Amino acid sequence: MESRISKFISFAFQPLLMPTLAMLILLQMPVYFAVVIPSAAKWMLLGIIFFTTFFLPASIIFLMARRGMIHSLYIEAREERTVPYVITAIFFMVAFYLLRSLQLSPVYANFMMGAIILVIAVLLINLFWKISSHMAAVGALTGMCMGLSGFLGMLYLNLIIAGLVLSGIVGYARLRLNAHTPAQVYAGFALGLILIGILFMFF
Repeated sequence: MESRISKFISFAFQPLLMPTLAMLILLQMPVYFAVVIPSAAKWMLLGIIFFTTFFLPASIIFLMARRGMIHSLYIEAREERTVPYVITAIFFMVAFYLLRSLQLSPVYANFMMGAIILVIAVLLINLFWKISSHMAAVGALTGMCMGLSGFLGMLYLNLIIAGLVLSGIVGYARLRLNAHTPAQVYAGFALGLILIGILFMFF
């Protein structure tokens, strides 16, 4: 039972869904770069991010699994993660250019650029060591909330606490499934938290 719950958590908060969740948070914040966007446009933006950062890369990874290019959708083997990371980075770049082409605050394109940098960092580390991409993603979400608090001069404590709690839940699930060692979990979280936190705080 506990194993099935851990698998559900790992699927529900997989790295490919984090950009959509981050965009949802950004669009719902009571700040200038969100309130000026009409509701219909917000749904359009969410759709763009979901389609380009989740649906398209997930579809290709699913086909890779069906054709035996990777052993499973969970991609347990470190050596099998390189191509899916490259595919993810490419579609994240597509999302970045789409956001940059729209008349929006730079914060949206910047958040996507941060996601690209994070995926590339995880990809490079994964060539030598299996770091947790799940924890890098939830760490990035928490880092975004912390960075925005510093940049905007407003403490979004509820979002930060929610990010930390979510990180703990996802980290426990990854350890429970024996998908990573504690060091890989902590390193992934620290990478996402620091990289994205700095990006949002200063850029």
